[in-house]
Amino acid sequence: MTVELPTPVSGLPAQRRPARPEETTAAIGPMPWLTATGRLDQVLTAWGRGHLAEAPAGVSFDVLLTPVTLARDAVHRMREAGRRVGPVILGPLGAEFIIERGSAAGWSASHSVLLREGTLVLLPPPGGENRVVGARSWLVPPCHPETGAPLCAEVTPGGALLEPFQAAVQAAAARKEWPCAR
Repeated sequence: MTVELPTPVSGLPAQRRPARPEETTAAIGPMPWLTATGRLDQVLTAWGRGHLAEAPAGVSFDVLLTPVTLARDAVHRMREAGRRVGPVILGPLGAEFIIERGSAAGWSASHSVLLREGTLVLLPPPGGENRVVGARSWLVPPCHPETGAPLCAEVTPGGALLEPFQAAVQAAAARKEWPCAR
């Protein structure tokens, strides 16, 4: 996110500078899952510059890593069922569901891994799935790409994700699609 500076008296085009964290916060609204990490200012500064931001998993949210095809299917199933879907990142290793802290206790779905506490998660700047930064983008962004308004200030409850994810695994296995054909 950038902020337009006033046009200089010389008539040259206005310069652009990265937004300050408070400007970005005002633009995208509250995200308690991110605020509680203690890194909100750093994240918003990085996003304001169009860079990836780091936030540790296991502090205020957990991260569940899954294959992208299964994540897309699970997100579709959750939306069809009217369940809340929080942010989901697409990365080079798969999709990363940002879920409620501790809500994946007893998670028993194959083809998924809960990231260890303290693992740094690289959060791409908001902007939707089509905006890729450092091989990372959003399947479900934390805020609306055009307006910056929060889509969902909360994260996905792990319990609400389990059944749709297992159904996605079973559907992929029935179609004999990787990674579930084994």
